Amino acid sequence: MPSHESRRGLIIALAAVALLVAAALWLPQWWENRLYRQTEALTGVGATVLPGSVTQARKSADPGKPESALLAAIGKPSIAVQTEGSSRHAIWTYYYADGTLALNLTDGYVVRARVDYGPPRIPTSRRP
Repeated sequence: MPSHESRRGLIIALAAVALLVAAALWLPQWWENRLYRQTEALTGVGATVLPGSVTQARKSADPGKPESALLAAIGKPSIAVQTEGSSRHAIWTYYYADGTLALNLTDGYVVRARVDYGPPRIPTSRRP
């Protein structure tokens, strides 16, 4: 007859194996979903449409304007992407009901502004 300690060890070993099997089945799917959500965030899935008009926002986004003044004038962008190296480059996209304003910033200053009139084309998730 097995001793009480060996029975306890067997139960602990079975519980550990069950946990490892559960982790092996759950972790890959969790990781894939995590990466998918990060990719969606980078591409602007579900970005918000801001109140106001694209024409009014464009008036506040002159080349040479600093990032801080831009944030004070028209607020946070619907989506922003940025790279850093010897200089910092960013693209801020503002979605409005009547159009899209895309701003290129270098080292915290507006370099270029592009306006596309018409309903914004905001990416949507392809996953259920």
